[in-house]
Amino acid sequence: MALKIVIENAVLRGSRDEHFWQRVATVYAASDAEFRVYAPPKATGNALGWLEHFLVHQLSDSGMGENPLEGGPKHSIVKQVKEELEKQALDAEIWAHTNLQGRYCAAQICLRGHVHSVDGSEFKQNERCQKCGEICIDRCQNCKAPIRGAVVYTKDFTLPFYCYRCGRPYPWMEHRLQTARELLDHADKLTLEDREKLWGQLQYVMSDPKSDMAPAKRAV
Repeated sequence: MALKIVIENAVLRGSRDEHFWQRVATVYAASDAEFRVYAPPKATGNALGWLEHFLVHQLSDSGMGENPLEGGPKHSIVKQVKEELEKQALDAEIWAHTNLQGRYCAAQICLRGHVHSVDGSEFKQNERCQKCGEICIDRCQNCKAPIRGAVVYTKDFTLPFYCYRCGRPYPWMEHRLQTARELLDHADKLTLEDREKLWGQLQYVMSDPKSDMAPAKRAV
């Protein structure tokens, strides 16, 4: 339904005026309709914590008044505003080209782990890797958290294997884990207990080869 969502206030400061509802977002639809999303006057803090109390109004055709919106259309708009607020909250943790408060540059890496961009330079969404042809991603495919690139103002970067927010392996790590598991499953000389023990050690080593290879070798 929405073409564009403009977040007006992601952080609410509250108001003593009981008639002053705080505008959280303005939503523009394909039909040129304009919707305004409000939080209660006394609401403070993160707007995401006030979703259940949002009001949605549609701007009248004359542009001189607003009409309350209810039912399915309201829920759809609130859902889209929620997703945009969550996206902005995640982006705030990353140096997204111009975000001077981020700790990391934005990164784009292909599904096989070939690094496309990690220094904060701009990139296009869903570009293809020039090495293998796979799609390049800049967010975790599970929780949508941005992939962290190099530390801001430095060139320090280590290819991440797991998402820092949800803990799920990135596609390039998941591919390695699947390959390792398949190899273990075909090792007929190993007992089931040995396979499970070795599988745990392999995951441990593969997540940080430099620091974990030595203890893993001793354990075997």
